[in-house]
Amino acid sequence: MLLRIATRRHFTTNIRASFDQPWLRTKNNTLQQRPPGLLGYPELSHPEELIRLSEQTLRRAGLIVSRIVHSFTPHHNTNPKLNHHPQQAFLDSITAFDRLSDVLCRVIDLAESIRNLHPHQEWVFAANQAHQLLSRYMNTLNTHKELYDALDFTLARVSKDDDPKLVAAKTVAQQFIRDFQRHGIDLSGRERKKLVEISDEIMAVGRMFFAGACSSGGAEEEGSSSSTWTTAEEVRQIGSMIGPEPLAFDGQEGRALIEPNGWPAHALLRYHPSATVRRRIWLSQRQSPDTQVILLESLLKLRYQFARLTGKQNWAEVVLEDKMLGSPANVRRFLDGLAQETRPLVQEESRRLRQLMPPGSKDPIHPWDRDYYSQLLVASRQSARNPAAQMRFSVGNCLETLSSLFSQIYGISFEVEAPQGPEEVWDELVVKLAVIDEAEGRIGTIYCDLFDRPDKSSGAAHYTVRCSRRTDLDQAHLDFQFLGDPHRPVIDQLFPDPLRSEPLQVPVSQIPGKIGTYQRPVVVFSCTFEPPNLIDRQPSLLAWSEVETLFHEMGHAIHSMIGQTEFHNVSGTRCPTDFVELPSILMEHFARSKPVLRQLIRNQAEPHQDAQIGDVEGMVTGFEEFQAGSEAGMMRATETYSQLQLAVLDQLFHSEIVASPAFDSTFEYQRVVREYEPASSSAFSEDAGSDRWHARFGHLYGYGASYYSYLFDRVIAQKIWATLFDPYPTPPRSPPLDNDQLDRRNGERLKHSLLKFGGARDPWISLAEILNIDQLADGGFKAVDVVRKWGLWK
Repeated sequence: MLLRIATRRHFTTNIRASFDQPWLRTKNNTLQQRPPGLLGYPELSHPEELIRLSEQTLRRAGLIVSRIVHSFTPHHNTNPKLNHHPQQAFLDSITAFDRLSDVLCRVIDLAESIRNLHPHQEWVFAANQAHQLLSRYMNTLNTHKELYDALDFTLARVSKDDDPKLVAAKTVAQQFIRDFQRHGIDLSGRERKKLVEISDEIMAVGRMFFAGACSSGGAEEEGSSSSTWTTAEEVRQIGSMIGPEPLAFDGQEGRALIEPNGWPAHALLRYHPSATVRRRIWLSQRQSPDTQVILLESLLKLRYQFARLTGKQNWAEVVLEDKMLGSPANVRRFLDGLAQETRPLVQEESRRLRQLMPPGSKDPIHPWDRDYYSQLLVASRQSARNPAAQMRFSVGNCLETLSSLFSQIYGISFEVEAPQGPEEVWDELVVKLAVIDEAEGRIGTIYCDLFDRPDKSSGAAHYTVRCSRRTDLDQAHLDFQFLGDPHRPVIDQLFPDPLRSEPLQVPVSQIPGKIGTYQRPVVVFSCTFEPPNLIDRQPSLLAWSEVETLFHEMGHAIHSMIGQTEFHNVSGTRCPTDFVELPSILMEHFARSKPVLRQLIRNQAEPHQDAQIGDVEGMVTGFEEFQAGSEAGMMRATETYSQLQLAVLDQLFHSEIVASPAFDSTFEYQRVVREYEPASSSAFSEDAGSDRWHARFGHLYGYGASYYSYLFDRVIAQKIWATLFDPYPTPPRSPPLDNDQLDRRNGERLKHSLLKFGGARDPWISLAEILNIDQLADGGFKAVDVVRKWGLWK
């Protein structure tokens, strides 16, 4: 579907060329009085301006705090609405709280993206300074008793008011209340001080643990070794699979040291025919130094202490309080049900692998055998003549297909916008996309930073630079009513100064059909794909796993664009952790659908070739066969079971078990591994004592007690897909889909029942509406049981 032609000169409809042929781009030469700085902000032309902006932001935040305290606490009594118009007073207070959060997050979120993506160290340093300053100030607000009293007072006045227009505001209020309570606002001064100390320790120890988990050797430890070895003969036996980089072999022993998590080690584990070699490599990958295990156990115990001090039984209760599943018991029930359903399929996959073992072998499939026999199984099922085996898709093709897909199902498309100045983007390969809704016009901006470069953060990520929010109710001039004590610093040596308190300015616009003005979302969508070859003028081509990654991350971006709410705190992806992955996993389903595959394949044909429909359909069929016969397709249950194992371990590590003086994380980890091992393995039992991989499980820091979320959202996404978009559901749909599998009516249903609320509505209510299952609406045990029974394999 063609995008509409824009009337502004700096727009282009040629999405594909912007990514695949960057050498053809023309710079925007529009003259402006003050060209935009970084990410379109005129205030950010130089790094030092970011530090100055953070200080101005902090001063303005101090003014807003003073305004809230004087306007909404009963003992100040300067606001007549408090007694006579409690509903309006509550809405005003939530607007003020949300604005306070937004003013801070405009710079904190901006700094987060800069420090992870900007290639210049001056900007990274400034971003770290700004982020640290404002984050520390935000932490002080979480223990601000007068702020809490103001919120608690106005919320209590409308607690029994079920007016629908209060729903989103109450959701925001409850989020703030939980934040206050998690930081011990109800505790005595001594206990609150202790809680702050524990919280600081959690952050410090957690960062050290995560850094060690991500490094090749774990946390620093004298005498620890992070290398394993191979020989020239072992390398010769797998040939070119070892990779292009030559290894340095010792002249006497004929050995070369290799990193356990480097490509040569992975190649030996995957392709070497000797189980002895594979076992050596596998064991080297499961090592963690004592210091790394100690850091993990310290983190877990600190979290337990924090939970007990705040009145919870364990850290999982702290984390799950505002999640869809709500309690550790519900999480474990979901995981147990999925494990029970998955285990027979894992055993069948293991049986297929055993059939490839040498005749007469009575050995089970050991952990170091799985990759080797999995690739043999794939090789035995794949046809070398299937053209889909070598198919790659350009980045521009994928973005163009995504734009067409969103246009078809949501009425949303992309237009490439040239940066309005050289400072707006941080790398010449970054592409700026304007997001256009056919009814509302421009609804947001996505900066696509999709290609690898030195010192760029690895992997794929979605950075929220700015959230949507209603702005016309701010009444910013009233911030100066209550200036506070000019001799009392806001934080450190930063004193109140109304003349230097201008926050980061954002553009606002009206939304058709809505009252008021809104700021629009801006996100950065980052991947580390191989960049286009600027010398040979060849585009970046993606393997299918990379295409799925791109579609997945775009799911977060489009959620930010559609989920525009009145409050920044519940906008877009600011929703429960066990709901936030749902839109992205749905995008993976879209990527595998016939209409999308058909467009990707047709587009990938050379522009001067007119691919016949029959050829395209044959390629689609071949590609589906190729995917079914891939390792991801043939070992799907085994991979799911591995994730289940980690989710169970995550819950165990965040239970009361860590309170025991005898707690041993290595013992508990190995117990879970044995419990979730699909087949017994005597050799594995002998080596269990040296398997300490759990201390490298970095997600225990960022996703502690919520690692189950991806599995939970996979189940829900599959159910939504089968209900709305699967052309051949079981049982058959009544009435069946129209000719087009990607029916616009169902796209609108997904958009308006699920995505548009961001985090402003209980996700269970959204699921009940989109699936027409009333039993889901109240959440809780019964709703979890419904989801558990859906499973993944029916």
